[in-house]
Amino acid sequence: MPTPETSLETCSDISLDDMGAVLASSAVIGSTFQFFKGIYNSPKGQRLISGTQAVRRNGLRSGGIYAVWFGLSYAMECSIVHVRQKEDNWNFIFSSAAAAGFLQMRKGLGPASRWSLLGGVFGALVSYLPIPDD
Repeated sequence: MPTPETSLETCSDISLDDMGAVLASSAVIGSTFQFFKGIYNSPKGQRLISGTQAVRRNGLRSGGIYAVWFGLSYAMECSIVHVRQKEDNWNFIFSSAAAAGFLQMRKGLGPASRWSLLGGVFGALVSYLPIPDD
């Protein structure tokens, strides 16, 4: 019987449908957030108009950021699995940290390292959550 380290699955189990579902759900959540942010930051009498303008300006962008992070994190996780030849929770933690840091590299080393730490904490929280049995 092969051990988990020698029977690694390929990283082709994600499809464009999964990426589309992540983009759609994050766009809905991002648009909702931008709508309420636009309502909150507008003068009285212009709240609905400002909310819809904020969605048009920033809704897809704020949703797309998460979709890009998801795709980059998945690609890095596949690379880490290939390099380490082991499938465990550390792969997701390292890939989450690396993706978050990589996306913030344009702002400098300080923000990239802080976001990398935050991404690693997020990856640790997500990877160690108990999954309920159906």
